[in-house]
This record gives sequence, structure tokens and C-alpha cells, in this order.
Amino acid sequence: MKPIRFSLAQIEAFASVCECGTLTHAAKKLKKDRTTISELVDYLELDLGYALFDRSTRPLSLTDAGKLLYRQARLFLHEAQAFGQIAEHIPQQLSTQLTLCYDAFTPRDFLLRLADKLHGQQIHLNLIATERANAEQMLEKGEADIGLFQAMNRSINERFQWKAIGGISLAVYAKVGYFHVKPVSLLSLASGVQLMPFKDLPPHMAQRLQIADRIQSVTEISMLKALLTAGYGWGFLPTHLHAERWPDVERLEAEFGDAGLSHPLVALWDPAQKNQPTVLHVLSLMSELFSQPEDVLGVP
Repeated sequence: MKPIRFSLAQIEAFASVCECGTLTHAAKKLKKDRTTISELVDYLELDLGYALFDRSTRPLSLTDAGKLLYRQARLFLHEAQAFGQIAEHIPQQLSTQLTLCYDAFTPRDFLLRLADKLHGQQIHLNLIATERANAEQMLEKGEADIGLFQAMNRSINERFQWKAIGGISLAVYAKVGYFHVKPVSLLSLASGVQLMPFKDLPPHMAQRLQIADRIQSVTEISMLKALLTAGYGWGFLPTHLHAERWPDVERLEAEFGDAGLSHPLVALWDPAQKNQPTVLHVLSLMSELFSQPEDVLGVP
């Protein structure tokens, strides 16, 4: 059986003529000219192979077949209207998804606040903890949208742009009793094992962050916590980790003081990738949230 071809406009014209009684009134209702309405109905009847109206009467009257089809036409138009309403709101229901890469030094409370803020704006944030080198490869391949890492003070891929987001404060932490003399001297720090939440540091970062001769890299926070609390070494860690709250761990005063113990945090992105308006919006929001005091960020 050959399928019947018809359009929404034909069904709408047919139903309007049924309800208005004349082609002229139906045309006014649909804001179309009379000829268009007449052609839509004529072609529908031609495709169906039977008449829908008795054209010998004024106003037009439905044939028996037309009466049956009119009921179905009304149901069809009702469904079409519902479809239109749903389709109209689809863009508002769709959520944008972005991927942000970060390292062990990135404040987790800041990331949680950022994700929560974006969730309320229908932007879902994938959070991927990884080394910066891997994150840059993901940015190049379009597998990530933003990288958030400590500044390397080196040239970056010419495809990338960067923006300073804030600074990370650093302090010395160790198991209670690990160092017997306080404030701790550089010599004491150098003689111990330094737990480092990085591997393969570039020379300029090693000069800033590496104090001890013996380094043990621990890039996962829970493992870093376990080793620090067990007294395997000491750490030169971001203060936002609040390592002083870990069991038997204390924040130590060092002889060199706190001056200059901070490191800038920068965001990297590829402006050639998709979702640039959303990426720029997220970058602006990141700067805003990072500049807020910790109690605003919800740090316990």
C-alpha cells in the first residue's frame, strides 16, 4: 500500500475549514490567502483519494469520511502543538558540559564551589585530576576545555591562552615530633625526606618547592595524607589542604618565615576549541570565586 503524503499545513487547513465553514474564514484564521487554503485541502483530498467536503453546500459540509478524519486531525494537531511546545524549550533543558583539569595543588573547596555555581547555570563540570603535561595534551586534542595549574614561568603552546586566577599559599607540615627543634631550619628540612605532590618538576619550580635532597613524589592527596601522618617525611604544601587537621600533623614555623611562600595559579585554554563563550564565562567566574575569602567559599 502506497503511503499517504501530507503536511502539517494540510491538516491544519482541513481542520480550520471544518471549524470555520468556508475557505475565506479559514484563510483569515490561519493568516493565509484563500487560494493557499484551497490548494492545501485539494491536494490532501487528491493524496487521500476521496472527498472531505461536500462543495455543493454553503457553508461547506463534511462528507462521512471527512467527519471521521476530522476527529483524527484534531488529535493530530493537539499532538503537534504539544510537540512544538516541547521543541521550543529543548535548548533551555540542554546542559553544557565542560572538562577542567587540575593538579594536587588546586583548592578542592574552590573547585566544589565552582562546580556548584555552574550546576545552577546548567553547566556540568567534569573535574579531572592530572599532571599539567597530560592536561596540555588533552587541551590540544579537544578532550579538555580548561587547565588549572601552578604557573611554570615558561613559554606555553602558542595555541593556548592563559589567565592568572590567584595565588596558592604554602607552608611546612610534618607529623608531630618529626622535627625536634622549632622553628625548623633549612638544614633540618634538607636532611629529611620531602613528600612532593608532583613528579618531574621543571628546574625553576624545583628551586622554589624542593628543599630536601631526598624527594618522594606522592601525586594523590589521600596517599600524601597517609604518608605524612605516618611520619614518612615532611611536606611543603598548600595551606588550603588544611593538613594541620590531619591526625598528628602540625604546621611548622620555618626559620625563613612566610615571606614569598606563594605560587600563582593560572588557567590555560585553547581559544580555537568549541564552547568559547561558555569557557570565557567560566574563567570569569573562577577569578570571582577565587578572590572571595575562604568562609565565602564554604571552607569548614
